[in-house]
Amino acid sequence: MKKILLFLLMIVMTCTFIGCGEKSRVEDGKVQVIVSKGFGNEKLSEKAVDVAKDTNVIEVMEENFNIETAYGGGFINGIDGLKSEFTGLKNKKKIDWFYYVNGILSEVGAEDYYLNPKDIVIWDYHDWDNNIYGSSIIGAYPINFINGHDGNIYKTEIVTTKSYEKQGDLLLDYLKEQGVKAIDHVNLENGDLQNIERNSIVIGSWDDLKKKNYIKDFYENGSKCGLYFKLDQEVEGLNNKGEALKSYKKGAVIASVVKEYGGATSMWFITGNDENCIKRAVKLLYENPEKIKGKFSVMVTEKEVINIPIKN
Repeated sequence: MKKILLFLLMIVMTCTFIGCGEKSRVEDGKVQVIVSKGFGNEKLSEKAVDVAKDTNVIEVMEENFNIETAYGGGFINGIDGLKSEFTGLKNKKKIDWFYYVNGILSEVGAEDYYLNPKDIVIWDYHDWDNNIYGSSIIGAYPINFINGHDGNIYKTEIVTTKSYEKQGDLLLDYLKEQGVKAIDHVNLENGDLQNIERNSIVIGSWDDLKKKNYIKDFYENGSKCGLYFKLDQEVEGLNNKGEALKSYKKGAVIASVVKEYGGATSMWFITGNDENCIKRAVKLLYENPEKIKGKFSVMVTEKEVINIPIKN
């Protein structure tokens, strides 16, 4: 048990402590910083800030937020008065700050991640008692497909079933307009979903997608990789402990997972049990992406767009 706790603590430290990343030479520009809590359920702050060449995440935070550091200054212990409930405390709770750059949980310290113009940095304060972090989140869309992560930009494929080919084409056109260069649209049967060198956006009904074992495996291990929904006769939204708090007869989800532990390519699921809700979810991505900004994942019903995991 002590070994497991030590391992988990090392993961938390890795999110914000000093790592060994290399500098990425970039031009001056702006990045966006979103500060939230509760797995994206409550946005605390959002700022567009100027960055010069070789600016790292912790420098941005020091210059634009009131932060508290620990362990020699490389670990962010508090932001604007909201502090870790684990670091340095006798009565510890597993609640801490985690940071994501362009939708991917960073594996290097805040001093060692050097930013590019238009990057989106999301700091979220949340409970890690159940050891689920959600290594890939949707809230940096579409920058995640444009800037990549840690200087690595990957090809993106939109993979659709026959019923959603039109939606796939519309999404393809939008992402090209936004600046995604290496992207194509293929049928589900021709998609290279297991390729860890590319991102995949998969669109289709759950009845069709669950036939693919690779997709089904992610779903069945959702409690380990940060999927906060269940799909069967109804669409259920879960809290961070895996408990169903809301259910709908018709709905869809937009969620993502990393394809490989520690990797920076992701698989996005746009799926559900109702054709209109699935189309509405895709439409969000090419007509109103602001609705998912800063979110971990979302459930799309006939009337609402709900962040998941759902707040208790």
